Amino acid sequence: MSESEGFPGHLSADRRLFFAALFAHGSARVLSKVASAPIERVKVCLQVGTAPTIASFRELREQPGARLLQHFRDILQREGYRGLWRGAGTHVTATCLGGVARLSALRTTQMWVMPGGDRHYQGLEGYVRRCSFLFMSGAGALTLVYPLDVAYTCLAADTDSRRRFRGVFHFFREAAREHGVLSLYRGLPLGLLTAFPFLCIATGLHDLLAPWLMKRMGHRPSIDHNAPQPGDLFWLVRTGAPAHLYPWNLVVGAASGLVAQTATYPLDTLRRRWQQTCARPRCDAPASLRECARSLYAERRLAGFYAGVGLNSLKLLPEIVVLSSVYFLINASGNFLA
Repeated sequence: MSESEGFPGHLSADRRLFFAALFAHGSARVLSKVASAPIERVKVCLQVGTAPTIASFRELREQPGARLLQHFRDILQREGYRGLWRGAGTHVTATCLGGVARLSALRTTQMWVMPGGDRHYQGLEGYVRRCSFLFMSGAGALTLVYPLDVAYTCLAADTDSRRRFRGVFHFFREAAREHGVLSLYRGLPLGLLTAFPFLCIATGLHDLLAPWLMKRMGHRPSIDHNAPQPGDLFWLVRTGAPAHLYPWNLVVGAASGLVAQTATYPLDTLRRRWQQTCARPRCDAPASLRECARSLYAERRLAGFYAGVGLNSLKLLPEIVVLSSVYFLINASGNFLA
């Protein structure tokens, strides 16, 4: 079908815009996760208590920087440089699949919760409705990729010189055989429970910071609002992470996400700890989430729920560097999105 037979003349340009933006934003997301993978792995090891130097915490209590560096050195000595990216492929796959699923459901859930568009809802009602449709799309995506998240936790926490799991599929087989198939969803209810306060905090802080920081937003690229299906794809570009908002969208998003992650970090630590029990023999694993929480508190008190929180903030640096670089390339090359 030619452009004159039912499609606007500039639709092909909008299509190029969408796929270029999809490729750029997707690639940036993948590269940012790859860049922060070593920090993420050590953070997970600290959360679940399998860091190689976990027994020497008392000796290094006065030198937290040296303690963290020792974790990286131990992984390098035991597993080599590739060990720093142990499980990163599984983590990136879950991130990509979850992102696609969330974006695919985002438009539909918004239409359910905010019929007529978001401009019809202001104040507290608009805030609650936004949090609701974001939670619905995020909950569906999390449920879809959750077994991969469990696999990543167990692969990243496997710090023995002789690895127990050869890869993600080997982990799936062993966990299902030892604990049952439902163990691959261990911690999902807690993850969903954590997601709602996370979204409420992140969305509220974003709404607070955006008017202050996004004063020089520039102009949106020209988008065809009348395009037929799959015209909704272009909506994702306009409302997702358009390059014309750079760099303030990164600043606002990073700050909002970091504060929300820090506020919900104890729940995330408990969820990781509960996930990692899939890698243990049934006789050695806690029988319930409550028992897992009691064990963590008895072992490390309240500090145990915040293990690795500093690394969680530190990993933001390489991610922001990668994302900023991609956005800079987008802004510097007009032909890339034209």
